[in-house]
Amino acid sequence: MKLRRIEKKTRGLFHKLHTEQAADKKVFDRLVALLSPEYLRLPKDFFEGKVCLDAGCGSNANATYSMLSHGAQKVHAFDLDKSIFSVAPTMLKKFEGRYELKTGSVLNIPYPNESFDFVHCAGVLHHSTDVYTGLSELTRVTKKDGILFINVHGKGGIMRDFMGVLREKYHKDKIFRHFIDTLSEKDLLDMWHFIVTSMTEHGDALGKKIPASLVKELLNRDLVLTIKDRIAAPLYMQSTEKELRDWLRTHGFTKIERVSRYPRLQNIRRFLAPLYNNYENKYARLFFGEGEPQIKATKKK
Repeated sequence: MKLRRIEKKTRGLFHKLHTEQAADKKVFDRLVALLSPEYLRLPKDFFEGKVCLDAGCGSNANATYSMLSHGAQKVHAFDLDKSIFSVAPTMLKKFEGRYELKTGSVLNIPYPNESFDFVHCAGVLHHSTDVYTGLSELTRVTKKDGILFINVHGKGGIMRDFMGVLREKYHKDKIFRHFIDTLSEKDLLDMWHFIVTSMTEHGDALGKKIPASLVKELLNRDLVLTIKDRIAAPLYMQSTEKELRDWLRTHGFTKIERVSRYPRLQNIRRFLAPLYNNYENKYARLFFGEGEPQIKATKKK
């Protein structure tokens, strides 16, 4: 698949997902909370006065919102096409004058060398055709003594193998692709209702003992958007933590540190939160391999 086609399909998918996320305050607030000085293990006032970059900001620009909320002097943000302008300015309206939006690719970042004190790129590199070309560009625009933060897709694990099979089926099977493209919260709840009703008819009342309110919480809209993300995205490139650390070390970075959190998810994925946080646990390794490496590094002076 040619680069331009991949970029178009990727941006089209995530524009739809990010627009839905922006429309749901709970989901948007969860995304905004993902980035903070505390999580990055930096001083509370770290962002104050900083000029920052949100590389691959997405249509809802939640990381841009986070950096501005924490006092960034200015945040420059870009993504692949003009669709970001239909949503991001609305989400950032209270920060008017402190941000700038552009179109551009992480493989060819539209800013001069050493422009930014802090460079953020989360959930972007693994959707590109070349993780390390993207990393080279992110390195180029980071100031000396500046900090780069990346979040990429790790290698290995049963769930990654399973998602790979589903992504292949999505691209080859029109019926399955239609099912995923049109999937809604109602579909998940209808499926649950069918299963529980059938169980009850055959003398198994266990399903009926689970409160409907709990089922609705576990099978919510945020889960639907995650499913679409994992299955419909054209590419999910995989990297190991060692590969990333070695690359950063040989390209002028120090203080290389992987960070993790216990994610506060509000659906069935909350049962996976311990595995996301404790990524070195044997069960986490079994199911998710390298996990989702989130790495902070400082560019040498």
